[in-house]
Amino acid sequence: MSEDFARAFVSFFAIIDPLGNVLVFYLLTQTFSLRQRIFVAIAATTAAWAMLVLFVLAGHEVLEFLDISFDSFKAAAGLLLLLPAYRLVSEGQPMDVTKTREAEPIQVALVPLATPLIAGPGALAIAISFADTLGATTTILSSGAVLGLSLVMFAVSGVLFVWLGQSVLRLLSRLVGILLFAIAVDLVLEGLKAFFET
Repeated sequence: MSEDFARAFVSFFAIIDPLGNVLVFYLLTQTFSLRQRIFVAIAATTAAWAMLVLFVLAGHEVLEFLDISFDSFKAAAGLLLLLPAYRLVSEGQPMDVTKTREAEPIQVALVPLATPLIAGPGALAIAISFADTLGATTTILSSGAVLGLSLVMFAVSGVLFVWLGQSVLRLLSRLVGILLFAIAVDLVLEGLKAFFET
């Protein structure tokens, strides 16, 4: 149980990427009041966790309803993860925030934070996969732990940004980006392997 939880936690941590997202959160909410920033943090992580729990409990049913095979979804998720992984490695943040800085707090919380940055295709694919292999309870708890950590980091992003500095956060984000690259490639290869074996 502890090994399964640790494996799921590390995978969710790399895909959800609290370190890279805290930079995005800070840049998107730096003009907001403290109350608004806390609202955005809570709303984003709650919405993301609701999506992950939905896919843990009914992910296969959702894909069947949309007539999408899990292997195709997994390969697509891996391909979509390659771009944020590349941006993490090259720029130290998973997306360009310049176009969304003027949005309202609830808009920022839901898009781009809750999705696609937190509960994006990669996290949803991993949620379905781990629900099958590690169990729903372990998957829900591990994703919740990462989102809880994300919530804390978002809430203290101003202090964290000053304490660590932008350069250190970007360096740590680049390291996470390398791990995310590996997970993305693995998702693509698993999807392609299943396709060629059928």
